[in-house]
Amino acid sequence: MKSLINIIILLFCVTAFSQEQKVEYKKVDNNLIKATYYFADNNFIIEKEGYFNKEEKLHGMWVSYNIEGNKTSIANYNNGKKDGVWTFFKEDKISVITYKDNKITNVEEKAIVIN
Repeated sequence: MKSLINIIILLFCVTAFSQEQKVEYKKVDNNLIKATYYFADNNFIIEKEGYFNKEEKLHGMWVSYNIEGNKTSIANYNNGKKDGVWTFFKEDKISVITYKDNKITNVEEKAIVIN
C-alpha cells in the first residue's frame, strides 16, 4: 500500500512539473531582446515580460503580472544588476524599493486607501 501511494505521488509530481512555460523572444534592436513569459498552466496569459541585453543579462524594465492580468511588480535592471525603482503591488499597499548596483538604498511602503 505504501509503495502504491509513493507511485501515485511520484506520478502527480511528474505531471505537475512537466508543463513547460511558453516563452517568446523578439529582437528589438541590436542591443535588446524582449522576452515574454506566459503562465505554464495558461499559455495565453503573460506572467512577466522584459528585456535582455546583448550579453544576455536582464536590462531595463521588467513587469510581472498575476493570473488575472494585474501588475504585481515593476523592476529595473542595468546590465544584470538591480538598479532604480522597484514597485510591488499588493491588495492594501504598494512597496517601493530603490536599488543602486544591486544594493537597496531606500524602502517605502504606501497604504492604498479606497473610498
